[in-house]
Amino acid sequence: MTEPTLLVVDPNPATVRRIEEAFAGLDLRVCPVRDAMQADAVLDGMNLVAALLSASLPRGNGYELARRLRERFPATAILLMTGGFEVYNRTRASESGVTGHLGKPFTTDAVRDAVQALIGPIDAIAAQGARASAPASGASAAAAPAPAPPTTAERVATILPRAYQDVPVVAVDPGVVGPALERAVMAVLPEVVEALLRQSLVTSPAFRELVSVAVEDAVRAQLPAIASRVVEDRLAMLESTISHTD
Repeated sequence: MTEPTLLVVDPNPATVRRIEEAFAGLDLRVCPVRDAMQADAVLDGMNLVAALLSASLPRGNGYELARRLRERFPATAILLMTGGFEVYNRTRASESGVTGHLGKPFTTDAVRDAVQALIGPIDAIAAQGARASAPASGASAAAAPAPAPPTTAERVATILPRAYQDVPVVAVDPGVVGPALERAVMAVLPEVVEALLRQSLVTSPAFRELVSVAVEDAVRAQLPAIASRVVEDRLAMLESTISHTD
């Protein structure tokens, strides 16, 4: 029997390195790949006991890869990893055969505990595999010891403000955004544009079209940063209000 293997599917080298550090010195081979297509290519002959899959991948995604792994390895523990503002879709994960969730960033202790909580102590798994591949002596081979009760996984670090479970896709209604945004912009922007145009025409009266384009480009260049600041400020204010009412 081949050695027990942990499949890691994640394009981020820092995440892979942290997982490798978590299982260094243990009898568990870590097999890292970047995406779902690479994962499909390395599965033949693998003694897969657990898989850590990033929800977002360059080619494919963790949910669909988990579904294929579950069909091929029915007893394998599959953990889906999400980070940043990715939302863990618990319903979709369950339908795909995912058995656990791990938020990024995480510590080496957290990922090791999360895996062992599902598969049991790694040294016991390795010993069981060695006994299965060795010839039995005497009338019967000794029964493998039952795995120890799973440990309580360390609470993983996450930048999400609270634990989301089933969250629908966020949608923004253009019917609300368009008219409201136009009213807000038109309340202030004409005054700004007029000041810019007056200054530019005074310095370059013979280049009306160039002045128009230059001012338009200047305003357009600033709008993304302004929109970002408005969203962040309002989000912080709303979250503060919600936390005070909880």
